[in-house]
Amino acid sequence: MTVLIILFAIFIFSVIIFVHELGHFIAARIFGVTVHEFAIGMGPALWKHKGKSETEYSVRCIPIGGFCAMEGEDGDSDEPGSFASKPKFARFIILAAGAFMNVVLGFIVSLIVVLMTCSGGIATNRVDSVVPDAPSAKFLQPGDKIVEINGHSINIQQEISVGLSLGDNNDSFDIKVRRGGKTLSFNDVKLYEQETNGVKYKMVGIICAVDKPGFISVLHESFFRTVYMGKIVFLSLSMLLHGEAKMSDLSGPVGVVEQMGNAAKSGGGGLNGFINLLYLASFISVNIGIMNLLPFPALDGGRIFFIIIEFITRRRIPAEKEGIVHFIGLILLFGLMIFATWNDILRLLS
Repeated sequence: MTVLIILFAIFIFSVIIFVHELGHFIAARIFGVTVHEFAIGMGPALWKHKGKSETEYSVRCIPIGGFCAMEGEDGDSDEPGSFASKPKFARFIILAAGAFMNVVLGFIVSLIVVLMTCSGGIATNRVDSVVPDAPSAKFLQPGDKIVEINGHSINIQQEISVGLSLGDNNDSFDIKVRRGGKTLSFNDVKLYEQETNGVKYKMVGIICAVDKPGFISVLHESFFRTVYMGKIVFLSLSMLLHGEAKMSDLSGPVGVVEQMGNAAKSGGGGLNGFINLLYLASFISVNIGIMNLLPFPALDGGRIFFIIIEFITRRRIPAEKEGIVHFIGLILLFGLMIFATWNDILRLLS
């Protein structure tokens, strides 16, 4: 099982990187940028092919990573197909296209998961019933559609937990519902505490309605599940910046493989385990897409940040200086990856 999980993890990361680089490649070709090589994997090339175009396609021996080598991407170039010679908006789109494709991939995989699991219906953010003993029973009633919790919009059932976690108070929440065409607000509603198998959980105290799946409802669920994954990424970053999460909680490739193993085993394995793996793959793709847009040197977001500076100042930062910044960022990223992998190893040994 472990070998299969490792192979599956390699496959998933390869697909995610391929889709990311494909986004850069397609956008570069649209804007007439010369792509010297489109590679899947890193290290020495196992296979190369160059057709009628100027692009060489290759598969490399290390099945993690990949790249889209564009003319003038990391320096000045006077060639007509140079990335550096293109307008700011074109460079912005080319750099953002990789992350965009990752989010699209996350949506597609999420759509597959919904289609595989929706035969019993799709849980909604509409109230079917309220737990009689719950404090929310004083305010909510069947048919209410939850649209906001603690200032954060709610579109699907899964987002309810995110809304609760983003509140300032762990014991109560503010909620908005749609009832009879009107929006009603209820503040400082106490959470309902329930104990299951000796573990206490705090919740709203409602049972959500389940609707029959349809074309629109499946697309709606899949889209907002993707949005939900993005919220989780931002929530995790916020917790890290505010000290609510520790650096020791960071996880690298080893930790991801471990989580995939846990996902495959959960639900009794088999089809349920495979569905859990697909859901995790969707989240990883969205996560990588969003993280790549962070304004950190060496990431696509860091390069976009320099374009924004160029737009504001109307002056382009010299390529050699920008290159130094990205090189330093790359070293820091490698250091962070080593640190996260070390965390994974310590967790496995503990």
